[in-house]
Amino acid sequence: LTLISAPAGYGKTMLASMWLESCGCASAWLSLDEADSDLPIFVGYLLAAVLSAFPTLELKTQSLLDAPTVASAPVLARYLLNDLARVESRFILALDDVHLIQEQAILELLGELLHHSPPFLHLVLIGRHDPDLPIPSLRARSQVTEVRAQDLRFTPEETAGLLRHMLHREVDDAVAAEWTRRTEGWVTALRLAALSLRHRDWSDDLAVNIEG
Repeated sequence: LTLISAPAGYGKTMLASMWLESCGCASAWLSLDEADSDLPIFVGYLLAAVLSAFPTLELKTQSLLDAPTVASAPVLARYLLNDLARVESRFILALDDVHLIQEQAILELLGELLHHSPPFLHLVLIGRHDPDLPIPSLRARSQVTEVRAQDLRFTPEETAGLLRHMLHREVDDAVAAEWTRRTEGWVTALRLAALSLRHRDWSDDLAVNIEG
């Protein structure tokens, strides 16, 4: 498991998507919203995401969704695990905005995926707070990589690079350090502050034009 957990505006989705583009392995991406906090809907979208990466994969889990009565989370998880176990190369399954999922049955299904993970599956969960999953036990077994707000905050060097790119002017270390301090390295605040200065006179002093 890779868990990317931080408040809004820290660039979680961009980080994950850029990583997937450069990782060199198959990947499936599912962006979630409140309406997806329903077990059959969630599993249906999950299967569609998997098929986008492996179009020829036969997913027997679909037969459970087509049945008159929806199967329980453990049964769906067992079928889904068997389907995913047929993938014979490393692949990444990324779920974005997972904090919007509140239904316990879906969290139970995800817990089963983590507990009995197929050998080639790498699950990525992206959200504003930790989902109700056995993260501590995964951490104890060194089976989770955690990326949090402190990891996503810009350093003064990164702030200087962003300002140079957006404002097309040199930025000294002291100014970059001050911008980083006042925004706590929050990239959205840095971008908004830089945008507010983009069309000002070049004589404006960057050191005094960052709002706290």
